[in-house]
Amino acid sequence: MLRNRRSSSVVTSLSIEKIAASAADALRSGLVLADARKVEILPDAQQIRDILLPILDWCRARPEPKGRGLVGIAAPPAAGKSLIVAWLAAVAHAAGYPEFGFLSLDGYHLPNAILDVSGGARCPQRALAVAQRSERTEDSALHHSLRELKGTPETFDAPRLLADLRAVKGGREQKLLPAYSRVLHDPVENAIRIGPEISWVFVEGNFLFMDEPPWREIRELFDRRIFIDAGEELLRARLAARHALAGRDASWVTTHFARTDGPNIRRAKSSARFADVVLRWTREGRLAVEYH
Repeated sequence: MLRNRRSSSVVTSLSIEKIAASAADALRSGLVLADARKVEILPDAQQIRDILLPILDWCRARPEPKGRGLVGIAAPPAAGKSLIVAWLAAVAHAAGYPEFGFLSLDGYHLPNAILDVSGGARCPQRALAVAQRSERTEDSALHHSLRELKGTPETFDAPRLLADLRAVKGGREQKLLPAYSRVLHDPVENAIRIGPEISWVFVEGNFLFMDEPPWREIRELFDRRIFIDAGEELLRARLAARHALAGRDASWVTTHFARTDGPNIRRAKSSARFADVVLRWTREGRLAVEYH
C-alpha cells in the first residue's frame, strides 16, 4: 500500500500551481461532475500535492486492471465527501489523467414516486426496516411517507448499485449509470457515462462501507476505501446551516436531526473501521490524513 503523503507524480511547484489554477477554473464552472454544481471551496497547492494527487497516483501505480478498479469514498452527512470527489475530478482533469470516472450513491435514491407511497405499500420491507430502527413508537414510519426519511440506507436501491458496480468492475464495456438531480430532487437515468477509456471509478456515498447486506458486498468490491470524518458537533452545525438555506425552521431541523441526520451520522461513522485511508477535518478547516 502506498503510504507516501506526497504525490509520486513528477511535478514541480510551478506545475502544482498550474494544476491548482486549472482545477479552480473547472470547479467554479461546474463542469467536473454530472450534477454540474459550481464549487467555490477550492483546494490549495498543499492539499493537491499531499492529498489529492497521491490518491490518484496510487491508482495509476497499480497494475492495469482487467476490468476497472473501484475506490470507495464514504463519510457521514456533511463531512465533505462530495467536495473531495469534486476536487479529485478537477485535479485529475487538470493533471491530464483521463482514466478516472466518478459515481455517487445519490443516483441510487429510490424515486420519490416510490418514497411518497404512504405506509410503504410498494416497499413494505424497507418501511418496516426503517420503523424498526426508529425511536418513535405510535408515530411509526409505517404510517408516513418514506420521503420523510429520504437519505437513510433503506431509501436507496442498494441491490441495483451492487449489480452496477459488479458490471463496472468486471469489464471495460461502456456503462450508462444514474445521477441525482438537485433540480428535480430525483435520480436521472443514463446521466453518467463510464466509457472504455475509464480504468478507475471513484464511488462516493454515506453508507458504502456498512457491515450489513447488501452494503457489505458493495464494500468488498472496492480496491481502496477512503473515509472522510469530522466531529459530530461540526457535522450537526453544517447540516443545520444547509437546512436553513433550504428554508427549514429550527423546529424542523431539530426533528429531522433526531429522525434522520443523527442516525445517519452514527451509522456512517460506525463503518470507518473498514477504511484504508481516513481524511479528517481539523478545527482549522484542514484535512489530516491517516493511513491504516
